[in-house]
Amino acid sequence: MSAKTEAEIRALKDKFNTICDAGKLVDKSKRKLLDATLDMVGDDLSTADLKMMGKVVSEISMGLEVFRPYHAWRKVSVFGSARTKETHAHYAQAKACGAALKEAGFMVITGGGGGMMQAANEGAGRDVSFGINISLPMEQQPNPIVNGSPRSFECKYFFTRKLFFLKESDAVILTPGGFGTFDEGFELLTLLQTGRNPPIPVVLLEAPGDDFWGPFLNSWVRRLLDNGLISPDDTHLFYHTDDVQDAVQHIEEYYLNYHSFRYVGKEILIRMNNPLSANALERLNAEFSDILHSGEITQVYNWPANDDASFAHYPRLRLNINHHRINVMTQLIRRMNGLYAQEH
Repeated sequence: MSAKTEAEIRALKDKFNTICDAGKLVDKSKRKLLDATLDMVGDDLSTADLKMMGKVVSEISMGLEVFRPYHAWRKVSVFGSARTKETHAHYAQAKACGAALKEAGFMVITGGGGGMMQAANEGAGRDVSFGINISLPMEQQPNPIVNGSPRSFECKYFFTRKLFFLKESDAVILTPGGFGTFDEGFELLTLLQTGRNPPIPVVLLEAPGDDFWGPFLNSWVRRLLDNGLISPDDTHLFYHTDDVQDAVQHIEEYYLNYHSFRYVGKEILIRMNNPLSANALERLNAEFSDILHSGEITQVYNWPANDDASFAHYPRLRLNINHHRINVMTQLIRRMNGLYAQEH
């Protein structure tokens, strides 16, 4: 790096620190972002690395802008093959799935390409569809449903594309697909297993009589269990069906009383639409005490103090979980929903 460039970077950092010290930039997250950017620019990175980082930041900024107006809507990502023909039973099933999700009030996110992605977008319709396309050497084109839509954008990198699939999804439906579909599915299951993604429903959907997911469930998963490579609780991270209405109902029931999830230090917060009765809370503690690191599951309000103000009215459960048991969260949430439903 030239002496002139070093001097320019120092001047930018000095100006940045002056602005922060004057109290003109009080948001800590924004300060960290700008500080990290200045550090990166000041490092002696290659032109290729700088181009990559610039493109990554640009893609993330674009995705945030596209999804920002739709934070209040529940969304479901539908993954599947780009190669499926419109005459195939798989296509008809994915199209019916998109239509059923729309009918249930969900928006639909796909990879924006053809095949199963187009089918799900077609079923849902343009107005409630998102398409996150990928720039590939074979030039995958946006499908006609999302092409030109303000809810469609293209990524160069798979990891930024998958970031938005999972960040914005309240559930994922895996339809028959190839390596890409399995890549997305295995990454999601890994993130759920390790607690690096909020607990969400995952549905393995196939056409009636097709048995596409049978070998995966009856051979791969069984082998992993028998060899001790996954736990029995991991098999509750996904739900298998060949019925579209059953798939959608599985997702709807998950959000009967559950609202959202976040970490607060080492503790977990589960926001609910409605509070649990004392009896329901007692039963939840009795059934899930073995997954706690310490204490018990308590029902609280207005905790933590720094929670998003828009969530202030939601009752929530507070628990200190044994993080080796984080893969049980979806079961706990479904049981909480069930206990609430029994009393209402």
